Amino acid sequence: MLQEISWESAPAYREGGRGRENVLSAEVLMALDYLPRTAFMGQIFRTARGAEKSKNAFIDHIESAVMEFLPGDLPLAPESGPLKQLYVQPDAVLTTENSFVLIEAKRIRRSAFQAQQLAREYVAALAHSQGRSPLILLLGAEPPLQVKGRGRLSLKEAIRVELRDVLHQSSSNDHDFDTLLSQISDVFCWITWDGVNDVVSTRQAAAFASLESSVHASVQRLAGSITGALAWHS
Repeated sequence: MLQEISWESAPAYREGGRGRENVLSAEVLMALDYLPRTAFMGQIFRTARGAEKSKNAFIDHIESAVMEFLPGDLPLAPESGPLKQLYVQPDAVLTTENSFVLIEAKRIRRSAFQAQQLAREYVAALAHSQGRSPLILLLGAEPPLQVKGRGRLSLKEAIRVELRDVLHQSSSNDHDFDTLLSQISDVFCWITWDGVNDVVSTRQAAAFASLESSVHASVQRLAGSITGALAWHS
């Protein structure tokens, strides 16, 4: 997080970074990492729309998933070396022995995807899955998606218009364009921030019970921190 801030203007983080995408992502994803996985993070993925088979494969092993928050530059063609390499900077990566999951979170206030962002993340997720099931969660966004310079587009169209250029620029010759287009719905899923709030607060925290009062109180505090973050950044 501090590395990300170092590339930005420090005054932008006054008042606790209210409305900043990275701050919101940190507050929500870190809490989800420590909450009971199946009940909270797992239910968010289950509620997200799209990529049913890939979601289920991940949810089955979610308790063992390793989360890396703000993992830095992820190359689109890991075997190509650093020259003329394209990168993405996901908000988080989760890995299990069966799944490679990339999370792209958008701020609550108005925001848009960069023109090539979704196509690049798609190619990167496939490149790094290495035999595992690739999955991309769009957190706080739902189609039609706002794309800079193009207005609102369907998920498939937002990827299609940039995919050939991304494949060419990244020298990703292992992927067939038409095959990639046909597999978009198997890889991408999405959920709004309202959907996250409903899962965490209205459904899961309210229903969570533990014989240990301390465990119960800890879960309620973590869930409350997510609800509070979503309200504060709105």
